[in-house]
Amino acid sequence: MKEANEDSKVEITSELMDFFCKDKNWFELGSRSLRFTAPPIIGFFIADKSGTIILTCELFDGALEYFIKRDIKDENTKTNFDIDLIPPFICALESFSDQICIQNLAELKIKGTNIKIHTIFCFSNYTITFFLNPFFKIKPFEEMICEYFFKLFEEHKTKFEQIYQPSTRELFYQIELNGRSWLRDFIYQQLLTKD
Repeated sequence: MKEANEDSKVEITSELMDFFCKDKNWFELGSRSLRFTAPPIIGFFIADKSGTIILTCELFDGALEYFIKRDIKDENTKTNFDIDLIPPFICALESFSDQICIQNLAELKIKGTNIKIHTIFCFSNYTITFFLNPFFKIKPFEEMICEYFFKLFEEHKTKFEQIYQPSTRELFYQIELNGRSWLRDFIYQQLLTKD
């Protein structure tokens, strides 16, 4: 059964509640996230080098749009916001850096007071864009994160090579679920290390 949280405009599903009620730490994270601040990592995109989104992984369905849109005051801007434009913009910046001879661009960071975008370019065919709490320091975890993605791309190499074939799209659903599980476990570990 679904009900809308009027303050946050996030649909509270049983999946979301099960996730946040995993234990005391998750519940505290959930209540803070829905009312005050973003969790350490909200989600990520994997895009090809042209900016086409291949895979989206969010802490919960709608998390990226919620945490990005919630501070937009202008209703017209909020209504017309298109999250799918972010990866092409990031890829255009990567391409521009090649044009002006920035060598070995490994990452790009855009930080505001409400959200931080951290992009990893170290993969030859893919760009990974993370959406973070602006106060979360991802640098100490980059090696572990890159290792996860190297394994992911290697393990599912054939699927990624055939991504544009219609039959392959359904196979990515399981990869997205596994990515969500990895993301939740990663954040959960961050909560445990803070205590």
